[in-house]
Amino acid sequence: MRMVETIDPMGAIGPLVGIIEAHRAGWAHRAISVVAWNSSRTKMLVTRRAAVKTTWPGFWSNAVCSHPLPRESNVAAAQRRLVEELQIRETVVPAFRMYYGPVRCPISGVFEHELDHVFYTQLTEDVSVRPNPEEISAAHWVDKSQLAKLCKFGGLTPWFAMILEQTHWAK
Repeated sequence: MRMVETIDPMGAIGPLVGIIEAHRAGWAHRAISVVAWNSSRTKMLVTRRAAVKTTWPGFWSNAVCSHPLPRESNVAAAQRRLVEELQIRETVVPAFRMYYGPVRCPISGVFEHELDHVFYTQLTEDVSVRPNPEEISAAHWVDKSQLAKLCKFGGLTPWFAMILEQTHWAK
């Protein structure tokens, strides 16, 4: 069973719990998100969550979103998940952190309640992106107008909407 570290709003680590139980009960836990930009920050790599995901299946989100392993640093988790989800090896840079939730998933009914450590990475648009189908059903480079269409028709994960607000990239 995959375990996550529970946290308080300030980020102090609490006891380990199973990831499924954390989402069912709405316990706050650590998370990581990676936002991938092109070099001019005019395009962002967005991904559609696989239909088999427990939380927010089929919704559009940032390039990578996941959880650190117990005692794993946030930066190590971000780099590991970039490889595991997209087959990309690249440096990530800490950007900010945000605490949110509990937010109930409209599909599964489970909760997202996380202290999300957000990282940036810069990629070329011709980078080979090979999504792990258990995690991601689609990956696309979008500009702001294309992102606006996804927001209207595809729906965004709540943490991605918050990231877009923080980065002032939503409009």
